[in-house]
Amino acid sequence: MAITDETITELRTAAMAGDAGAALRLGRLLCLTAADPQGSGDLTWPEERWLRAAVAARPDDVEALLTLAGRLAQRIWYWKSVLETNPGALAEHGEGEDTIRQLQTEAEELYARIRAAGPSGHAEPGLDELAVVLGVSDKPAAEDVYSFHVLEDEDGSGPMVYRATVVASGTDEIRWACDAWLAQSDGGFSGAPMLTTYVAGAEVGSIDLGRYIVDGAVSWDAVAVPELTGPRLPPGLPVPGLGLYYGFSAGAE
Repeated sequence: MAITDETITELRTAAMAGDAGAALRLGRLLCLTAADPQGSGDLTWPEERWLRAAVAARPDDVEALLTLAGRLAQRIWYWKSVLETNPGALAEHGEGEDTIRQLQTEAEELYARIRAAGPSGHAEPGLDELAVVLGVSDKPAAEDVYSFHVLEDEDGSGPMVYRATVVASGTDEIRWACDAWLAQSDGGFSGAPMLTTYVAGAEVGSIDLGRYIVDGAVSWDAVAVPELTGPRLPPGLPVPGLGLYYGFSAGAE
């Protein structure tokens, strides 16, 4: 089912009324965005409020725990990257090394709770990769397991390349995430974002979406997005072996 502005509004209303399931789904969708599309538009981590609410309401909900833990791991990676390339930028965002340590502690605690809850075997490779990312294990994760879509948009400026990436486990999700990114970035970095599909870890198709952008939006009826088959990447988890995280991420290199 297509995801619309009305979908977000309805989920938000239900989540604010205490519906943990709605909070989890809203948080999962907002993982795929640079900012809350119905918020101020500033770059934020809009999913955390709702994922924390879902975890508080359902302390043993593995999906909620997985999604929050994975997003915190991605945030840790982001701040560490900023610290390495531009230490002063942390202070500009009102953050510091204490932020990284706090996020690390919380993510490790969530990971321990996930293990205690007994996740399904389907999540095992991604969990192994998450453990490596967090530094709590060096057990190699099984690769070439999951199916997912990747949206990539980049722009070069001198020696630097700026890149935005979205990893999603559903076709409706990646379409919505792409539309949100184009709206938030005034048409994207390059005007030609790429959509790549992986099935069981193998690339099965890559589409130059720039060919289908009309008036700042993708004409999805004209885009043949490959279907996902096999185990889909669980929300929140990193992709073993590819350095990709479920949801939105951005960086420069």
